Amino acid sequence: MAPPDRMLAALDVGNERVLALLAELDERNELVIRGVGLAPSSGMRAGQVVQLKPVVSAIKAAVEEAELMAKLPVERVVASAAGIFVSGRLTRAAISLGSREREVGLADLETLHDAVRRQALPSGHTVLNVVSPSYSLDDQDGILDPQAMVGRRLAVDAYVLACQESPVRTLEKAINEAGIEVDEFYFSPVAAAQATLTADEQRLGAVLVDIGFGSTGYAAYSGDRLLAAGCFPIGGNKINDDLVHRFQTTTSGAETAKRHAGTVLLADVGEEETISVPTIDGRGSHVVSRRELCKTIRLRMQETFELIAAEVWRQVPPDAPCTGVVLCGGGAHLEGLAALAEEVFVKRARLGELEGVADATHLLSASELPSRSPAVAVGLLAHGRSLRLPSALPVVRAKRRPDNLILRWTRKVFAKGEVERDHVR
Repeated sequence: MAPPDRMLAALDVGNERVLALLAELDERNELVIRGVGLAPSSGMRAGQVVQLKPVVSAIKAAVEEAELMAKLPVERVVASAAGIFVSGRLTRAAISLGSREREVGLADLETLHDAVRRQALPSGHTVLNVVSPSYSLDDQDGILDPQAMVGRRLAVDAYVLACQESPVRTLEKAINEAGIEVDEFYFSPVAAAQATLTADEQRLGAVLVDIGFGSTGYAAYSGDRLLAAGCFPIGGNKINDDLVHRFQTTTSGAETAKRHAGTVLLADVGEEETISVPTIDGRGSHVVSRRELCKTIRLRMQETFELIAAEVWRQVPPDAPCTGVVLCGGGAHLEGLAALAEEVFVKRARLGELEGVADATHLLSASELPSRSPAVAVGLLAHGRSLRLPSALPVVRAKRRPDNLILRWTRKVFAKGEVERDHVR
């Protein structure tokens, strides 16, 4: 069993389920998944907590399952955040090192990082993440780590993600109520990109599309830098709503029909093909055209891709190369989705596969987890690893409130006690 300082925990609180992962760093500092916890969630909507108690219960259940499997407690996690309340932009900040050349020290980096965090934001907003910082020293650009270099003026270019403070603080409260502290919140599409994009794709340019249940996020990289990121409130649930209204069926019937009969490859569906779906009152069933069902699914996904493409091309500089599109998330399982993405983006598209992680539990490919659904949680682990490694490059982190050890211990004890009482009942 690995020592606690070699363990990492990730928590992806989605709109339909909570996924907790517990991993260790092996002797080569590679991630090995040791614990997986999954629980349905009914208190989230569009990335925001709308009912606190069900979210707390789901987090407790998922974390406990991962703890039991890994035989280690979880006290701190890197957690996901996603929703239309998050927006980003490329930002530059600079400081003077004085009239004479001198070496850049750690204190200078902290001063510069404070400057980039001090964004002119609307009231009630805060900086969530500062991604892909690239430093400049005098007239030299593209520096990864300026420490110990000599110059007079130090600057940083980075993609700054800002968010409304209230949704994130409410989610943090839910996680705290489950007896866990949050090391950092990380934007879900950026985490998914870390788990699925190859080094070449990040360098040569790629757009990551994370199709979730309640929202679809995107992150566009080129030249090893994040150039665009955001989220639309359109996910798998919108397809279900379309099918419910179009064919007067139940939500569960729409989900089943989408999973088992849905495709965006209309040429593969015959005009005479039909499927049976429940009536909207759930008391009977009726027959509908499979082709019409697939048309409805295709229209919604085409609209989603077009919205993302328009926003990406608006944010990304025209001269930035892009080699393709990578799809992940639970909604990426739809047949033919990569082909539709190629039509809309006019780029090569593929389904994302998890990069740089070993799954000792063999549960990340289980039927309970839709294919490519764990990408965000695995990306959170990858981000946590980058913060742990001694060779890590400078990282601009959001300012956290001082940790109260007594409060954390109290939360943990009471949270575990509540879970034990739930089991007794």
